[in-house]
Amino acid sequence: MSLAVCTSSTETQLAKLGDLMTLLGATASSSGMDLALTQGTSWVERYITNSPSGTIRREVVLETLAGSGSQRLMAGRTPLLAIQRFFDSTATCSATEYCSTDYRIENADAGFVEFTNDSGFDWDAVWQQGITMYPKPGAVTKRWMLVYEAGWQLTPSTSTSEYVTTSTQRTLPDDIERAVLLKAAALYENAPEGLSSFSVGPLRADFSNFGSQTLDPVVALLAPYRRLD
Repeated sequence: MSLAVCTSSTETQLAKLGDLMTLLGATASSSGMDLALTQGTSWVERYITNSPSGTIRREVVLETLAGSGSQRLMAGRTPLLAIQRFFDSTATCSATEYCSTDYRIENADAGFVEFTNDSGFDWDAVWQQGITMYPKPGAVTKRWMLVYEAGWQLTPSTSTSEYVTTSTQRTLPDDIERAVLLKAAALYENAPEGLSSFSVGPLRADFSNFGSQTLDPVVALLAPYRRLD
């Protein structure tokens, strides 16, 4: 897939400094806490998206995708909130633009888009001529072009004109915010990876009953949201 950001998120942290201070039992903030929140947010985003540059924050993006011969296209950013424009070619001067009644978001969390008439997306392989025609290994044309909104926000938006939807509410799941706080606290206190117990301020979690295996509570919170593609 090829992806360009049309509207970037204004948020750099997916948890609040005051909540981190409460978790740490701190009475005063510091630049180290602020940095830990930013780093914790980035770590959580990389883990969920399974990508070193992935993001889960609310953005509008333009993405070109290849058909795989199935009924679905899968957007690269999730959750997929709304589609603004949908073309059957990257050459917009000659492409067909579909109306909102022509397609549907079949699964927002997975990023699946389908046609409402249940037709599919042909395999966009690049074909070569030899003794017979054959698909070039690993080569596809990304002819489907989508402009869509995806991701979550922690802080309610005061302006929505730059987005596809008009939501001004917080949409970030509580367990993702909690994971950011726990990761930020661990980074701030230089806690080791792979925990058998975890203590921050008044909070303590003990995972010794899990035998020889250690359990990272951050990973446990994020497991339902992680992309595996």
